[in-house]
Amino acid sequence: MTEIHSPFPTIPQLRQAIDEDLRIAWSLLDNYKAEDIAQILSYHLGWLEESQQNKGKRIRPLLTLLSCAAVGGDWRWATPISSCIELIHNFSLIHDDIEDGSETRRGQTTIWKRWGVPKAINIGDAVFVLGRLSAHRITENNLPDAVVVKVFKILDHACMKLTVGQDLDLAFETREDVAEDEYLEMIEGKTSALLAASTSCGGVVAQADTDTIETLHVFGHHLGMAFQIRDDILGLWGDPNQTGKSIGDDLRARKKTLPIIYGLRQSDEFKERWDSGGLDDASIESMREALESSDALAYTDAQSEKHTELAHDAISSLGLENIASRLLTELTSELLVRQI
Repeated sequence: MTEIHSPFPTIPQLRQAIDEDLRIAWSLLDNYKAEDIAQILSYHLGWLEESQQNKGKRIRPLLTLLSCAAVGGDWRWATPISSCIELIHNFSLIHDDIEDGSETRRGQTTIWKRWGVPKAINIGDAVFVLGRLSAHRITENNLPDAVVVKVFKILDHACMKLTVGQDLDLAFETREDVAEDEYLEMIEGKTSALLAASTSCGGVVAQADTDTIETLHVFGHHLGMAFQIRDDILGLWGDPNQTGKSIGDDLRARKKTLPIIYGLRQSDEFKERWDSGGLDDASIESMREALESSDALAYTDAQSEKHTELAHDAISSLGLENIASRLLTELTSELLVRQI
C-alpha cells in the first residue's frame, strides 16, 4: 500500500488507501485459483469499467481508520481490519439482495439478478471468508496477541448480531404486527452492530483504554441506528439517482421499516391500502402518499435525529482535538443529513 505521510490524509486519500488495501485482500483469491469469484467481486466493488461509478462510500472502513487515528493510533495499522469490515458488509449486501429480491444495488444490476441465485450465494460466502482472511493480516503489524484476539471477538460478535438482525427482518415480512421496539432491536443487529464494530475495532487497534473503546462502541451504535432509520426514509422518499435503489422496494417486499410501522399504527388509510396487498406501481405510489399524509416521514425523521444527537454526544465526550476526530465528526454529520 502506498504510504501517505503528514499532513493527515483527507477523506479521498483514505478512501484510496482503503481501496488499495481491499485489492490486497482481493488478491488472496489468487491462492485459490478463484478467477470467477475475483471477477464478480471486482464488479460488485466497482472496479470494472462497467461499474466504476458504483464503488460505494466505504463508510465502515473509514470509521475504523478515523476512530483509530482519533484516539492516538496509526490508522495504517487498522487497514486490514477496515478491509475485513468492508468485505463483511458486502457479503451481507449480496445475501440481502437475494433475500429481498432487489434487482439493483448502487445503480447497477445485483449479482443474483445477473448471475443467478446459486452463484450469488456462493460469492457472498466467499466474500465473508475473504474478509476473515484479510483480518489475519493485522498480525503483520506486531500488535499484542490480546489486541488481535479482541478484534476478532468484536468482529465475530458483530457478524452474529448482523445475521440475527437480518433473520428478524425477514420474519417481520410475514408478521401482521411488529412493534417499534422490535424494529429497533432488529436494526441494532442488522445495521448498528457492524458500525459499532467499525468504531470500536479502531480503538482496540490503537490500544486505547477500555472506557474509550466502549465510548467508540456507543458512538458507532447510535450512528448505526440513525443511519438505518435515515435509510428507511430514503428507501421510501429518496431519489433513486442518489440512493441507487428502486423506490418502493420496501413496500413490495412487505418490510416493516419504522415509517411503515408508524403508518400501520396511525393511519387507517395506509393500513387499508397495505392490507389490500397491491404490488403494482399505482398501488405502491398510493401507499407512499398515504404514509406521508400520516406524518410518518416527520416522526421517523425525529427518531433519526435523536440517535444522531446521541452519536455526537458520545464522540464529543472523549474531548478529542485532532484532525482525525474532526474528520470523524464531519463524516458523521454528512452521513446523517443525507437529503431526500
